[in-house]
Parts: sequence; structure tokens; C-alpha cells
Amino acid sequence: MSNIATILMWTALLQGFLLAMLYIFSKKHKSFSNFLLGCFLISIILEALTSLLPMRFVGGYPIDTYFSLPEVKLFIPLFFLHYVLTKLGKTARYISFLKFNYILAISIAAITLFNLYLFAFQNSSVIGFFGLAKVEIFHLSQQIYAFAVMFFAFIVAIKETLAYRKLARNEYSDYKMLQINWLWQFIFMILPATVLWGFEIIRILYVGADETNFQSIIWGFVALFLFFLSYKAYQHQNLFDAVPESTLKPSPENTLEPNTHLCNEAQSQTIQQFMHESELFLEQDLTLHHFASAINLSPRLISSCINKNFGNNFNEWVNSYRVEKALKMIQEDVKNQLSIEGIGTTAGFKSRSTMYSAFQKKLGHSPGYFRNNNVLNPAT
Repeated sequence: MSNIATILMWTALLQGFLLAMLYIFSKKHKSFSNFLLGCFLISIILEALTSLLPMRFVGGYPIDTYFSLPEVKLFIPLFFLHYVLTKLGKTARYISFLKFNYILAISIAAITLFNLYLFAFQNSSVIGFFGLAKVEIFHLSQQIYAFAVMFFAFIVAIKETLAYRKLARNEYSDYKMLQINWLWQFIFMILPATVLWGFEIIRILYVGADETNFQSIIWGFVALFLFFLSYKAYQHQNLFDAVPESTLKPSPENTLEPNTHLCNEAQSQTIQQFMHESELFLEQDLTLHHFASAINLSPRLISSCINKNFGNNFNEWVNSYRVEKALKMIQEDVKNQLSIEGIGTTAGFKSRSTMYSAFQKKLGHSPGYFRNNNVLNPAT
């Protein structure tokens, strides 16, 4: 059984390595976010090699001692956070934090170069140079710090993803096209290994660094994450489309009159009437910014009207028109000549899942219910 687990582990690492090479070097998939994702995978693989390599020496050089191989634990949370922030367009907010920790991570990894120098020219090592006690303390300290950064990265990733989801629902008529579910999965799939990493640090602090099966469990979760990531990469070449620049950024104070974003009843009626007459909801990629340009009102004003006077966000408001349009087409298609998917596309829905979700939310039933039961009035 242990042999099977070992084979699966090394298969996952090889798969992760090939995927990393694809994202880093492939011209077809070239983007900065994919580069960061590739670096994130490489840092995981290097950490795995540090922990899992079966041999103790390479050409007389010991590879199972402190800093004999590059310490990359701090790179893992940095590349993870940087990737998420890049996808959400929020990197600038945390750039100082990232820069400081990248410099620190490179400095810690460079200790291996010093160790190699000592081995090659002085027949020694960092342990011989600084002493075992000091090296152990430093090694454990950088582990604790890397875990603290990982914890911070999770908090920031969740916070910014929630903010992004709110933005998407307020600005996009089909927020599912932005694949928010994938980003949530990416964040939480690595959570079990991270939690176990924290327990391992606590165990070392109280019990010592004796070898246990605990690390094998951690790397088992990492293997599952790598298999999951490979599967998702097979489904989506770029995994997660970056959010376009927000249309709700506050305007400079000197260009806005006080309360210009506050909505009154007349403006709400104008917005509602314009949507009804223009039928812009039929455009699958309709955004708040596009609608604001068409009606010549500010996005903030429209968002205020929709949220306060209609009781919806932009996504829900637009999809309510699409539901009404699709329902009307279902009722008129008495011979069932049109497919549900075709009706949804004509009504402005970009995907089947979005259409079904909107129908369920507004009417409590799927589109097929109204066709199969010949329901003409959903209120009855």
C-alpha cells in the first residue's frame, strides 16, 4: 500500500512539474498570472523534493541537512497570494508586502548557495559555521514565519474574492462567466495541507522534530491538490479570467458634485423604462458600464437605484428581464419547436446554468417546469 502511495505522490509531482513548465514557458498560455501559477507549482515541488528525496548524498554532498537544498516554504504563500491578487486586479494594494517578502524568501533560499560554497571550499556547512542550535532555531523560525504568511494570504485571498464577487454581481449581467467558483476551489483545495502544516509546527515546538507519518499525510493532500489542479487546467486553458477594471471606482472629489450618486424615484423609472424599451438585457455580455454609457447616467447612480429601489444587484435585475423574455418565448412556443437552451440564448443568458439559476431564484422552478406543465401564469 505504501508503494502505491509513493507512486501516486511522485506521479502528482511529475504532473505538477509538467503543468508548471506549460504555464511558465508556453507561448500559447503566456500571461503573468499563469507564470505566477507555474512558479507556485515549482515551489511546492521543490519543497516536496526537500522532504521526500530518498537519498542522503549527491556526489558526497549531504542533501538531508538544514539548508542543504533551497528553502522555498516562504515562496509558496507568496506565489499563491500573488496569483489570486493578479486575477482579481488587486496586486497594487499589497505590493509592498509582496516585495519585502520576496526579498526575504530569496535571501533564505540563497543560504543554500552559501552552504555549497562552504562544502566546496572549506569542507564545512552552515551547521558547522553557525552551530547546530542556531541553525535549528533559524530554520524553525522561518517555518513559523512562512506559515504566518500563508495564514495572512488565505485571509486576504478570501477577503478580496468576496469583494470581487460583490463587484461582479453589481457590474456584470452574467457573473458566472468570470468563473468565480474556480477561484474559491483553488483557495480552499490547498487549505487542508496548510492546516496540517500548522499542526506539524505545533508538534515540533512541543515534541521535537522526530520523523512521523504526519508529513506523509500532508503530502498526500498536496498530491490531491496537484491532481485537482491538473484536471481544472485540462478544462480551462487560463483557469480563471481576470476581472476587468472596476467601473465603480470613486471619481476624484473635485469632479463630483455632492450626492450625485443618490437615486430618486424619477431616475429609477427612467432606468427601468430604458431597459424595457432598449432590451439591452438581450446582450449576453452586458455590463453596468455598458448600460451606463447607453443611458448616459453614471454607473454609481444606476447601481444605487438598482440596489435601493429595486432590491436587486445588477446581475439579478438584468436576469429578471431575461427570465420574463424566456418565459414569454416558452409560452408562445406551443409546439415546442425551440430548445430551452436556444430560448435562453435568445433571451440573453450566456449559459444554461445561469438561466436555470435565474429561473429558480425568480420563479421557484426550472424553465422545463413551465414547458412541461403548460404553466402560463407563474403566480398561480
